[in-house]
Formats: sequence, C-alpha cells, structure tokens
Amino acid sequence: MRKFAIVSDIHANLDALLAVLDDFDEQEVEKAYCLGDLVGYGAHPLEVIDIAMEDFEWVLRGNHDDAVTYKVPRYFNETAAQAVYWTRDRLKPKQYSRPHAVKRWKFMRRKLKDKVSIGDMAFGHGTLNSYFKYVDSVKHAKQVFESLPQDVKVLFVGHTHIPGVWENTPQGLNYHKWNSEKLPPLRKNPLIVNVGSIGQPRDGDTRACYVVVEGDTVHYRRVEYDVDMAVKAIHRRIGLPNGCGNRLKFGN
Repeated sequence: MRKFAIVSDIHANLDALLAVLDDFDEQEVEKAYCLGDLVGYGAHPLEVIDIAMEDFEWVLRGNHDDAVTYKVPRYFNETAAQAVYWTRDRLKPKQYSRPHAVKRWKFMRRKLKDKVSIGDMAFGHGTLNSYFKYVDSVKHAKQVFESLPQDVKVLFVGHTHIPGVWENTPQGLNYHKWNSEKLPPLRKNPLIVNVGSIGQPRDGDTRACYVVVEGDTVHYRRVEYDVDMAVKAIHRRIGLPNGCGNRLKFGN
C-alpha cells in the first residue's frame, strides 16, 4: 500500500524541514505534496525552495508565497509584511544573479499551483478555491463542505497552522483534534483535513507537523527539531523581525 506525505506552511524553517525529511525516510514515504507557504517568517527561504523543487511532487501557492512574488496584502500585519520584504530582497534575481536564482524565482512565480485534485481527494492552501480564507470555525467548515464538488470525499488544507479534522456526518459536523484517540477514516464521511504546519506550529506544540496517508487512514506526525537553532538563525538576519523566531519557542 503506497504512502504519501502532505506538508504545509514550512515558512523558510530549514531546521524543521530537514527533520521532517528524515522522518519521511523512517515512515517509508514514497511521495510528498506541499500545500504552500514555503516562505515567510523563517531565515532560509532559498534553501527551502531548492528542497521543494527537488523533493515535492508539486507545491501549491500559499498567501505568503504570493505576497513575496507579487504584492503584500493590506491585511498582513507588520511582522509578516517585514518578513515578506526581507524574503523578496533575497529571492528576486539581480542583474548579476546566477541562472539558478532565476530558476528559483520563476518556480515561485509560475510553477506553484492554485489547487490539485487526485481522484476523490482535493488539495488547497486555505480552501479549495482560496489561499486567503481559513477553515477555523463550524461556520467556515460548513461553507466549505457545501462548496465542494460532489466527487470530492476529502479536502486537505493548511494555512491556519492548527492540525485537525472536520467531519461532515449525517448528524452534523464533528471536529477531531490531531491527537484524538481515533481519527475518522477517509471516505466514510466527507472530511477536511488540516495538516498543520512544519515551520510555524500554532497549536502550542513546538514540534513540526505533517500527515502521512496510507489507504483510508491519515496519521499525524509530530517531529522534534532544533527550535533554538531556528530561532538563532532568524535573530541573526538583519531586517527579519525577531518575533518571527520568538514565537517558535512556544508554538504559537
């Protein structure tokens, strides 16, 4: 039975990403998909993009990816906006840049996908049709379920950085935390699976988070990494707000 991994919201956290790649090997993952936000907040955007180009089957466009390569939205707070400008300055090719820098920029501008469908599974960053919108309440989950195509049984998303599963049962919506004793199987009822965040967890757990899918089961993986190393890397970058690193210590 084939195993595949789904990751999201790496946010230029190289230390967390490398730990997750090691975990792929331990889990015998055959393919990996990324739901977006390769960059923003973290200290190693170039290295993370290079890994993504090499190791992921495809990458969706996240709101931070779009902000770095196109335009910063008005709703971005000051810290997020500063991180975007810092990242763009390092990512956008200069007159003297090498060909790989141009390739990296073109990948971020042109190769990221808005959404993907594989059989009865769909993949989006925030929702299936938006990398801005959040599935973070019963109201929003209900709206997303109502808008899904009939042939979609499970939607995988990221964006909120909070892992968990919404289940649309005949009796109503149920929410299952990532560490629930028994998660619902895929395809019995329509599901929205938030895979959490590798590089900026916000559920009070500092460990990187992603999911492994095998058959009709989804397994959450929490992976330890050197948080202090990631924090120090951010603090050393002039122009990158220290707050981007400080929050990693608390997983919020």
